[in-house]
Amino acid sequence: MPFTIFKRLVIGNIIILLLIFTLGSVVLFNLTRLQKLTREIVVKNQESLIVGDRLLDSFASLVKFGEKYFVSRDIDYYNRFVEVKINLEKDFQTIADIMETDEQKHLLSESLASFERYLERFEENAGQVIIGKKINIDFFLTQNGPDINTTAGDLKKILAITRSIITDKTNLSSKMTHQIIIVTVFTTVLTVFLGMIITTFNTQSITKSITRLQKKIEKIAQGDFEEIHTIKGPKEIQDLSLHFNAMCCRLKELDSLKADFVSHVSHEMKTPVTSIKEASAMLSKGFYSDDPQKLKELFCLIHEECNRLLNSVMRILDYSKMEANRMEYNCVRLSLPDVVRKSILKLAPLSQKKQIDLEFFPPLPNIPDVYIDENRIIEVLDNLIGNALKFTPVKGKVDVQCFSQDSGKNLMLTVEDNGPGIKPENLDKIFYKFKQIDNGLGTRMGTGLGLSISKYIIKAHGGNIWAQSRYSKGTKILVTLPAAL
Repeated sequence: MPFTIFKRLVIGNIIILLLIFTLGSVVLFNLTRLQKLTREIVVKNQESLIVGDRLLDSFASLVKFGEKYFVSRDIDYYNRFVEVKINLEKDFQTIADIMETDEQKHLLSESLASFERYLERFEENAGQVIIGKKINIDFFLTQNGPDINTTAGDLKKILAITRSIITDKTNLSSKMTHQIIIVTVFTTVLTVFLGMIITTFNTQSITKSITRLQKKIEKIAQGDFEEIHTIKGPKEIQDLSLHFNAMCCRLKELDSLKADFVSHVSHEMKTPVTSIKEASAMLSKGFYSDDPQKLKELFCLIHEECNRLLNSVMRILDYSKMEANRMEYNCVRLSLPDVVRKSILKLAPLSQKKQIDLEFFPPLPNIPDVYIDENRIIEVLDNLIGNALKFTPVKGKVDVQCFSQDSGKNLMLTVEDNGPGIKPENLDKIFYKFKQIDNGLGTRMGTGLGLSISKYIIKAHGGNIWAQSRYSKGTKILVTLPAAL
């Protein structure tokens, strides 16, 4: 099943939004990593450098204050030594919390152990100084030299490793930034490319179909009402093409009806107008001026043809009113069999002329009355019985029946002949206006508005009318009318 335009647009937009969401997620993930890395460099590693440099400087100051204290025995140097020692211990604790690698932690552990050994020896010698004993400064320096060098060396190594870590993280940060730029550019280009493809596909599928319809509309404007093949495309376009074909069929029918109407009007009006013209010409030239009987016949001919012409015009006007639902009906309660008899009596001379057996089967007693417009129903009966007589061959038979059905709720009227019949596919078409039906037996049926007007009248009375036929055997017209209960 083809997708609708709305679904195509929604799917296309969803694909583009998914690509944008994917791009945003990747960029956000990398930016989060980059932010974390930058924070580590700025906060953790930079602080490690600062504390490490401070430790190195403070330890050098500590060693100098210790040497000066032993040389001068000045208590101020001792106090400064203690003050620096306290700061060193705090910095050792601080840097221990921010070390990242095992190597750094191991070096810090060795440095701290050497520092503590140095402090123990210093406190031992400081105690000797306090009680007034002399100490061998050279021996003290020689004894503590390895620990001093180890502490300072390990701190320098820690600083070197920290700088190396900062360099590595900076390089990684640059690499991640480059990756983010590449991913962003690639995804953006891909999104734009797919967006263009989706937009182009949807646009072409719509515009191509509309272009075909536009070309067909131009042909319709030129009078070509042929159908087009179902257009492949969105469901709305396919539905539009189906409705468009239905419109073409309807326009073709209307064009045919227009031609039939012109033919009908020409046929219906040409004969009386010609007769009136010829009779008038004869009168104007003084023909039969000495024969009153002939003159009377000419005047009667003109009068009859004028009435015939007027009736044709009135039928067209009545049909127009019926189509617009503006026809007025004067319904009264009547006996349908009595109305049928009036129509049969009127058409009896025609049946006798063609030697057709026109028979009316009287209904059972107590048949219900109907509310009808007598003149309009007689018009229907004249059309139905007149058509039956017209298409029934000489010495044929036409039967008219009237009876109740549905427990007296409706009355059924049938007019049946043994004429040429109608093909099954044409049964509904006989009620079309100006429609001619070729029954394949050399007879064209339905040259006027009679059956179409009859259908409107019966429908307006709340009834129904339809046809049954056996091809080449005869036709039966059936009419139902609601009973007057």
